[in-house]
Order: sequence, then structure tokens, then C-alpha cells
Amino acid sequence: MSETKTATVLTPRYLALAETLRAKIADGDPHVGDLLPTEHMLCETYSVSRHTVREALRLLAEAGLIARRRGAGTVVLAQEVKTTYAHRLGGLDDLTQYKRGTQLKQVRAEFVTLKPEDAKRLGLEAREYQHITGLRMIPGELPVGHTDIYMRADLAPPAAQMVERLGAIADWMAEERGVPTARVDQAIIAMALPAHLAEMLQAEAGIPALQTQRTYFDPDGNLMSKSFNTHPADRFTYEMTLNRECGNC
Repeated sequence: MSETKTATVLTPRYLALAETLRAKIADGDPHVGDLLPTEHMLCETYSVSRHTVREALRLLAEAGLIARRRGAGTVVLAQEVKTTYAHRLGGLDDLTQYKRGTQLKQVRAEFVTLKPEDAKRLGLEAREYQHITGLRMIPGELPVGHTDIYMRADLAPPAAQMVERLGAIADWMAEERGVPTARVDQAIIAMALPAHLAEMLQAEAGIPALQTQRTYFDPDGNLMSKSFNTHPADRFTYEMTLNRECGNC
């Protein structure tokens, strides 16, 4: 298989705080229509920074549980959110919607050197990669899917930044490494959910699943990274709009 060099398990504080607040909202503390404590109060209560609080609130807002209203505070909109994640796909920029609309949890990061046979199976080059695995989550719901990412080791962010950067790795590579993403090849595959993923996703092995495979290339056509995202069929939907492009239709 592959040669493992290092391994790191990362747990972001803002994600833990978001889960804590989500659980309290689900228990009716506070109720729908009531206000959350202020940022300052949350900082003191949970001994975290204002940045951590703001990131946690952002996740809850994106999940539809709360809304921040100017001059009024942060109000609770709902106790629960739907599990199904709908991903609209129209262009290259829309691919980041999935990473920004969900959170990566239970992250494992390791540097691996793929042997030729493993690289061929994965559709990659036989070289060193930063390998990232984890679960894509909406706070308070069952996992949306399992994520498996291979990034070229020379382009990948430091492991300690992976949780914060996974929503915009392509942006980081462009800014810090000077290598922008120019093309993404995507394949969508119907499959039966493998047993080893079913246990992590809290789903039944063998049920219908959807896997998206995305391969990222730089302007010179060099491979940058590849991701494998596997979803139970009832938790993920692709939505896209196709427009006819012709001069005299």
C-alpha cells in the first residue's frame, strides 16, 4: 500500500462550541424566537476567543438554526435542521459551496508516499501527498458524507491549518504557493455504501450511495489534488441548471 510518515488528529474548538450550542438549542435552551447570549458572554462561559465564538455562530447560521440581527442580537430560528444537503452546481466556483456549507470533523492528516499500484488505482501519480480524511457535517445532524483528499505534499498547507483551511484549500494554494486551480475534472458515481464507511456515517452497509471524485489541475495541466466524497443517497442531492449556448436557436 502506501508508506505513512506522520499522522495528526485535529479537533477545532469552534466546531466543538457549535455542537455544544446546537445541543442546547435542540433542548430548548434558548427557545425558538429567543436570543442567544452575547458574544462576550459566550467567550466568558466557554473560555474561548471571540474568533472561536464567531466561527461557531457562523456555522449555526449557515445551518439555519440562528440569525444575527443588527441591533437585536442573535435569535434562534429553529431547533433542528434537515439532514439532506443540496449542492447546486453551475461552475468552478460552486464547488466550494459544499466545503463552506458543511464542516469537516474527525480529521486525520498524514503524509503518504503512494506506490505505483496504489496511485494507479486512485487515478493519481506515484509521489508524496498529504492525505486528509474526515466526515462532512451539518451541526446536529447525521454525517452528510465521508471525505478523502490527496494533496501534493509540496502544495499542501501545514497539517495544523487543515481544519481551518479545508473550506478554501484552492484559495490557499493560489495565495501561498502561487499555484491557482485552472481546471477541475469531476466524476459522479453511483455505488453501494461500503461497510467501513457505513459505520462511520451511521448508515446501513450496502444502501445506495453517491460518490463524487474531483481532480484539480494547475494552469499548466499538472495535478494538484484529488478528492473522494461519499454520501448516503438520502443525505445529498446535486442540483444544476443547464443553459443552451448558441447564436441562432
